[in-house]
Amino acid sequence: MTKEETPKESSEAKEEEVKEFGLKMYSESVRILRQVGVRVSLSIAAAILIWIFGELIFLPIAKGMTQQFFGYPVHSVISFIIAVALAIIIFSVFVDIRRLTRSLAGILAYHFGKASGEDDIEVYDNYRAVLDGIIYVIVVSLVYLLFARYLAEIHPAVPAVLLVLIVIWSIFALWKCCRAIARIIGKYTSKISEELEKQVKET
Repeated sequence: MTKEETPKESSEAKEEEVKEFGLKMYSESVRILRQVGVRVSLSIAAAILIWIFGELIFLPIAKGMTQQFFGYPVHSVISFIIAVALAIIIFSVFVDIRRLTRSLAGILAYHFGKASGEDDIEVYDNYRAVLDGIIYVIVVSLVYLLFARYLAEIHPAVPAVLLVLIVIWSIFALWKCCRAIARIIGKYTSKISEELEKQVKET
């Protein structure tokens, strides 16, 4: 006949399960960060260097020229070449960037959950969903800033249309973050309500 678990043993088992989940998430996130961090950093550094040289050297020189290629001014052609180069660099590591943002979110979620003494795996997942969404919106916004000037040199409407699409996507992404935050707050308010009800019954 098996011995039934006491409430204390059950609570300790749950805490151990949550701790193990948090450590596993943290270890996986650190592993991904090590795998793709250097590759992404080098690609971003290359993109920034191209942007700086284009902004400070190539475009000013091109704007001083009056020649045209197939009816397009030199600065528009140069901007198109730089935009394509940046796109190739960014999109070649796009999957790695996505993995990197998720790993950073996982690491931060682990520390947030540990600091707040969470005892629920679902809360860790909610923390990760919030941080993942926010970091990803920031990354996409920074990439847009990298491209915007060169796209405007090609045609003024291109960055405007792209910005509208990014804003729409960001609203949905941040809305998902807000829903995850609401679940976290709901968890806390449920705990507070249970404690208050317990105190009322004891009085």
